[in-house]
Amino acid sequence: MFENKRGSLRSGITNFSICCLASLIYCLGVNFFILPGGLYSGGFTGISQLLSLLAVGTPLEPYNIKGALYFLLNIPIVILGWRVLGRKPMLKAGFTIILESTLMSFLPIPKEPIISDALTNTIIGGFFEGIGSGLLYIGFGSGGGTDIIGIVMSQKFRSLSVGKVSLAVNIVVYSVCAIVFNPEVAVYSIIAAFCCSLIIDKIHLQNRAVTVNIFTNHEREIGDWIRDNIDRSATVFTGTGIYSGAERKLLISVMSEYEYHRLKHALPDLDSSAFANIYPSVGVLGDFEKRLS
Repeated sequence: MFENKRGSLRSGITNFSICCLASLIYCLGVNFFILPGGLYSGGFTGISQLLSLLAVGTPLEPYNIKGALYFLLNIPIVILGWRVLGRKPMLKAGFTIILESTLMSFLPIPKEPIISDALTNTIIGGFFEGIGSGLLYIGFGSGGGTDIIGIVMSQKFRSLSVGKVSLAVNIVVYSVCAIVFNPEVAVYSIIAAFCCSLIIDKIHLQNRAVTVNIFTNHEREIGDWIRDNIDRSATVFTGTGIYSGAERKLLISVMSEYEYHRLKHALPDLDSSAFANIYPSVGVLGDFEKRLS
């Protein structure tokens, strides 16, 4: 029992540290590359940038209010998530939102882009945002905004996902950029968003589903581990080996790639002679829980 508590404590500290680092990297990308380059981020960060334009010509104009706007926009979203998703994930999201709002407000914003070439500046800014967002998911955190809306909507409507909701919000943000500014600003902002998404997809293993086929004679032990440790189910079939003629069990389970990596490390202890075949799932229909982390 005490070992489990110590393990949970270490895991919590590790995830907390990852979330702090992730928030710092993301905000460095925004303040050091996106903003000096006159670009706009996607999601609620981009909406905060657009709303900050309303301060032009007012006493608030000299101040960086984007972080404060980002925080205010997320308040109703966190309340919604608290009611639908529960207290624990929203406490994590609330911490990240406060941290990122603070970093956006107080990290310096260079008057001129650090890198003079516009395209290079755009790509690096997108990479920083993607690394920060991807690490945040690895640390089981959430930046709020479209993440929370996407999870809530995907639970209500199976045809929706976090990615689709994020895409819809970004279409609005970049359409406004193209109308208010010029198409060039929108195009470079879209390039940054594409680079961000590319990095997130590489890092965020929780976002990719895989099908795991395990040939074993210890199907009960493996099945129990899958149920108890990653909260997934599995189906067992009986088969016969062509060469040996021996009966073996085939256990099939669908899980995220992150969950599979946890299973991969545990499998040798569960059955050292097990044979596993893993392949990506193009799509999953039916009762499969989508998880942000």
